[in-house]
Amino acid sequence: MADRRRLALVLAAALLVPACGNGVTTPSGSRAVITVTVDPNPVPGSQNALTGAISVSYKVVITETNGGSGKVLFVSSQVYDPENGQQVALTYFDSSDLIVFVGSDTIEPRGTLTVPQTASYILPDFRKAAQLAVNVQIKDSQGLLINQSVLVKIE
Repeated sequence: MADRRRLALVLAAALLVPACGNGVTTPSGSRAVITVTVDPNPVPGSQNALTGAISVSYKVVITETNGGSGKVLFVSSQVYDPENGQQVALTYFDSSDLIVFVGSDTIEPRGTLTVPQTASYILPDFRKAAQLAVNVQIKDSQGLLINQSVLVKIE
């Protein structure tokens, strides 16, 4: 019985000892907090009378609000048919695309990054109204992944 008590004491000590000391690191700086908006909202669609294809142009506006910073890993936009939920268009920019098309993949503390996007789609019966889902992922300066999404109407 005494051996079991000693074993329990040794195990408890082994669990507590690594928690003591100066080996603990804490992140420095502020954690990034972002908001994502779409401009304009709702997004107007322009329909080609000959083909029935709808074209949309909009800006994804990413704003950091907490004094942190980070690297935008991707901006993804999907257009969905509101009647059946089927995806009818996709636009995806990774960090390399952002550098080419926007000039940067970095969001500065309390800064804004604007990402222009366009999409084209065709719906049955030549309907125009659709749903636009925009997803943004950022890795902040502390190494935390931050995901933010917004859903807007296309009219």
